[in-house]
Amino acid sequence: MTATMTQDQQCSSTMIGEKAAATSRRRFLVGAGVVGAATALGPRLAFATPSQPASGDALVVVFLRGGADGLSLTPPYGHQSYRDARPTIALLPPGSGPGSALPLDTASSANAVFPTGIDGVVGLHPAMAPIHDTLWANGQLAIIPACGLPRSESRTRSHFSAERYWERGSASSSVRTGWLNRMLSAQGGSAQVPAISSSYHASDLLKGPTKSITVPRLSQFGLRGFDNGSRAFSTLQSMYSSSSGSIGVAGTEVLSVVSTLDQLDPDAGMAYPSGNFGRSLKDIAVMLRSNIGLRAAHVDYSSWDHHGNLGAPGDPDGPLHKRAAGLAQGLRAFTDDLASDGSLNEVTILVITEFGRTIHENGSQGTDHGRAATVFAMGGGIQGGVFGDDYPEVIEDDPDDSDLSVMTDFRKPVSEILANRVGVGNVFPTFTPAAQPMGITRP
Repeated sequence: MTATMTQDQQCSSTMIGEKAAATSRRRFLVGAGVVGAATALGPRLAFATPSQPASGDALVVVFLRGGADGLSLTPPYGHQSYRDARPTIALLPPGSGPGSALPLDTASSANAVFPTGIDGVVGLHPAMAPIHDTLWANGQLAIIPACGLPRSESRTRSHFSAERYWERGSASSSVRTGWLNRMLSAQGGSAQVPAISSSYHASDLLKGPTKSITVPRLSQFGLRGFDNGSRAFSTLQSMYSSSSGSIGVAGTEVLSVVSTLDQLDPDAGMAYPSGNFGRSLKDIAVMLRSNIGLRAAHVDYSSWDHHGNLGAPGDPDGPLHKRAAGLAQGLRAFTDDLASDGSLNEVTILVITEFGRTIHENGSQGTDHGRAATVFAMGGGIQGGVFGDDYPEVIEDDPDDSDLSVMTDFRKPVSEILANRVGVGNVFPTFTPAAQPMGITRP
């Protein structure tokens, strides 16, 4: 078998094949797409390592694909209008028995702040207790309800369009790169692996001139399919090193990354929940500590499109309950792992989704595509609390969108994180950062 390489001027993801579980670490086939301008491999940079602190946080973006229901993840439990709109799926106020929301107030976290006075207005889904007990209690979890793009820029309820807008940070057709890639470009510098997508596809978040690679599974990453893997690797290395032009540079670069990641131990560190999400987060933690210069990572956690049978409050078998539990368990393991050696002080995790859901439940005890969604930020440099504009006393249909209004442009908290924790200015061409910060980051 032979290695294949392609170029695409629109995308900068370097996509490598996966190593078969039954093969040795050097039996492999690589399918690589090397795109954008080839960059020389520079010195390895350390990120998220207390012994070699970086100049800015590494940023991990978790994308909840399918449109996660913010009114379930962070329910405004105290409002009668919320319970009226969702007679069978609304969560109950804290302490009301099974299906009760977890409190987000000063009593549950002395380290949290509520800049707009929404102390105790919204709660957290009970399945998310793993991070409520740690990150929230420690003042390291920021929750921003009702986020999205303003109506003036987008009213879409299409998964594909909304995902693209959130990943590019704009609904403008002139914006073709991802905001995470623009962040990397603004940082400059050279690293062997500046960004990875722990997914089976290249995300628009990382689309742009700064290179990134897809690593769906670190344990299966590399070249495979050869009887003599070492000889095949040496042959490819010789072939590309003697080639002139971009193909030779790109091929050498890919093989260098393969060799580097092949040396990492995917089982290092603490145990994580089983399943793709936990495995991806564990891989990211290993790479963050590996001194390869990782500055940005993306991971998907899908299946949030609950049009029917969302699940009654307190039902552990409900689809949303199980997804929320999986999210919280994975994030708890990841943050506990990073906190064990102080690495969490140099990592910020951002959890986003393409849109929220409708206020009213439908006839199938589910919810349909909406607009406003909840954004979560967590890490050692995050100031815990509930942020954004005052939550309305009455949850009612927006006159233009027949849905919960977008109260906070999602680029506002992201811009603050990039400015204060990553050291990068505005990367959103169609957005002007607010003069008054939200206060979701620590110095």
